[in-house]
Amino acid sequence: NLDNLKEDDLLDGNTDRLTDPGFDEAVASYCFYAKKNYVKGDQVLLSYGTYTNLELLEYYGFLLQENPNDKAFIPLESEMYSLCSWPRDSLYISKNGKPSFALISTVRLWATPERNRRSVKHIAFSGQLISNENEVAAMEWIANKCRDLLTGFPSSIEEDALVLCMIDEIENCSGDRELAIRTLLERNSVKATRSDICRLKLAVEWRHRYKNILSDCILYCSCTRMLDNPSC
Repeated sequence: NLDNLKEDDLLDGNTDRLTDPGFDEAVASYCFYAKKNYVKGDQVLLSYGTYTNLELLEYYGFLLQENPNDKAFIPLESEMYSLCSWPRDSLYISKNGKPSFALISTVRLWATPERNRRSVKHIAFSGQLISNENEVAAMEWIANKCRDLLTGFPSSIEEDALVLCMIDEIENCSGDRELAIRTLLERNSVKATRSDICRLKLAVEWRHRYKNILSDCILYCSCTRMLDNPSC
């Protein structure tokens, strides 16, 4: 809320106001703080850092259509966390469906028989293949985890896409058609206010993108398996 920036707060050395953005209950607004004074109508360039779409949704209430920092996390075996020193938030699947360096290295080591892990640990953590058989096992494990997650959702990628199309139609319609749609929703105990529809759309959009990352990862792992072992 740029209207909440005051010249005195920024020039008198009051560093308390030069903080990260956040919700200010005193003004009931989400506030951004800057080192210069802005007035309403000024162009402001904001950087949201390396937030994923889920974090943007939680902190700011919106999603980016193209977010290079978006990622998906999958549940790992508890033993895997003890095999590596990487932080847990580095064990993810990238927006393009490719497992992160830390994730694939950890799964490669985990897929190695326990008696052999010490001798190949340096290979795994350097990002190199341990063996073709190991690579196939690692990729298969990641792909199966992604499949399990997709199967556990109450809706498919295609169904989410259909819901988004329906929401777009509701948002774009007007007059008698809008009234008819809202009446139908209310008869089925579905809230139909603009804000409710907006929140529903954001939730489905995030879910749809998350599923696409998992789906792309399955494709990536399958292609990698074929390259490493054509007999698969």
